[in-house]
Amino acid sequence: MAYDSYGALDRVSSLDNRISKLMAQGGGASPRAQGRLARLMAKRDGIVAKEAAKKGAQMAAASIPGLAGGLASSGIRGYDLIEQEFTPETIRLHNVEGDAQGQRFTAVAPPGSGRLVPINFIAAGAVNPVHTIVGGAAAIGATTNLVTQSINWAVLRIVAVTTQSTPAAVGVLGVMQDFKIGGSPNLFLVEDWVLMDDYDVDKEQFAGLRAYPVLISPNTSLISVAAFAPAAQSLYATVSIVTEVLRDDAFGPGLPGPYGR
Repeated sequence: MAYDSYGALDRVSSLDNRISKLMAQGGGASPRAQGRLARLMAKRDGIVAKEAAKKGAQMAAASIPGLAGGLASSGIRGYDLIEQEFTPETIRLHNVEGDAQGQRFTAVAPPGSGRLVPINFIAAGAVNPVHTIVGGAAAIGATTNLVTQSINWAVLRIVAVTTQSTPAAVGVLGVMQDFKIGGSPNLFLVEDWVLMDDYDVDKEQFAGLRAYPVLISPNTSLISVAAFAPAAQSLYATVSIVTEVLRDDAFGPGLPGPYGR
């Protein structure tokens, strides 16, 4: 085992020599000799434990990305913490080395019931969630109005809107506006067009909304979509709201989301 500060290796070697000599001279023959031998071994074990704890603290600090100084800058006294929790006796009994002390463990909790449930927008009176949107000639084309189907026996909270789009040609982009629940104000912050790409489902985080209202059946959500194209090409797109089930008369209540805690 390597020791890297203040000659710890030399001190341990010196104590080992003294212990060996005492054992060779029959150091356990008398209570006084046994006490001396126990003190020497405890001192040696203390140095070993201290160096192991220091190494473990250094590895734990280095294992936290994005924090300058690791544990030190986070306010946790890593060396003192490990030295107190891993006494010489604990390290000796459980054979805990410095490498093991530096390990970190994580666990991913499953989401609660009723979270992140998508509901597709469709054209009124239709069932197809995939829409062919024709763009203008180097301009935004005709507007298509979409609506969500009524969800029976449930109370939902809208937490996001997501899109997926495939342009028929290079330069075709989707746009949206007037995202509402019934007669509510626009849930987009601006009253003009917003880009579908900003709300693409493949983005790591949802783009925000002006508010996150509750959708109660038989009310529905509304949105208007269009496309910009160089020369009247089409855009194939789907648009969905992401909801959280607050109450479901068929399956019971859902668990509240992080905003509710």
